[in-house]
Amino acid sequence: MNRKTVFITGAATGIGMVTAQKLDQMGWYVFAGVLPGQNTDALTRQVSERLTVVPVDITDETTVKQAAAIVQQLVGHEGLSALINNAGVANIGSGVLEGVAMDEVRRLFEINVFGTLRVTQAFLPLLHQYGKARIVNMSSGAVRVPVPGAGIYMMTKSAIEAFTKTLRMELAPFGITATAIEPGAVRTPMTHNAEQNLQKDWEKMSAAIRQKYEQVLQPANKSLVKQIKAANPPEAIAGVIIHALTVANPKPRYVAGKEVRFLPLAQRLLSETAFENVLLKQFGLKRQ
Repeated sequence: MNRKTVFITGAATGIGMVTAQKLDQMGWYVFAGVLPGQNTDALTRQVSERLTVVPVDITDETTVKQAAAIVQQLVGHEGLSALINNAGVANIGSGVLEGVAMDEVRRLFEINVFGTLRVTQAFLPLLHQYGKARIVNMSSGAVRVPVPGAGIYMMTKSAIEAFTKTLRMELAPFGITATAIEPGAVRTPMTHNAEQNLQKDWEKMSAAIRQKYEQVLQPANKSLVKQIKAANPPEAIAGVIIHALTVANPKPRYVAGKEVRFLPLAQRLLSETAFENVLLKQFGLKRQ
């Protein structure tokens, strides 16, 4: 039982890729989940034979079960030490809540929430087989800071928080722990071209919604773009994920990133209304 094994989704780029590579360097046996057909050149550069690429689409039941079967065959009776639910997207279902398209809302939940549940259900038998295993779920600092125009994304990550808390209760008798990671803005392919992406979000809105919201929310958009341009490197988030995997008693959740580091303290010291007023000022918004 000395061999450490981990399955991580969304491992072809960004946080997932860096985490997979770092764990490989630490001697872990890494099963790196990537979308079928996705380019893995950057992932597999300078890694050991311990890293195995596993095709998986977390929205597809068949590929998830196939991935679990591949990992089961490779880990054998030892089971799986850890599961990192990293795969997710942020650029679907964006826009003000009054105008967002319901088909995009459903798609975002299918990936971020139902996909995470689907993978966890498939791999839990392997985690039980190992014993005192770890689950790490990617949440977001957005659960603490409601960003205008990102409400649906925040809803999906709030669901991940509830999912993680419930897992901790249900799996405590088995010695399996679950932890949510709440990163701030991260430099990944998803955060490239922030200004252009925001403009595209507005272009998806109806004329009536744009007329009502676009001008008054411009200060918030500028604040968001500024934060994204100063985003954390994925290595900073990967370090927190690895801490959650290796610390003796992992907490229910960890913030990760310079701009979210003091959010838990601020939320403890301030009332909800006072904290909300701070955010309104940060976003350049005024309450009428």
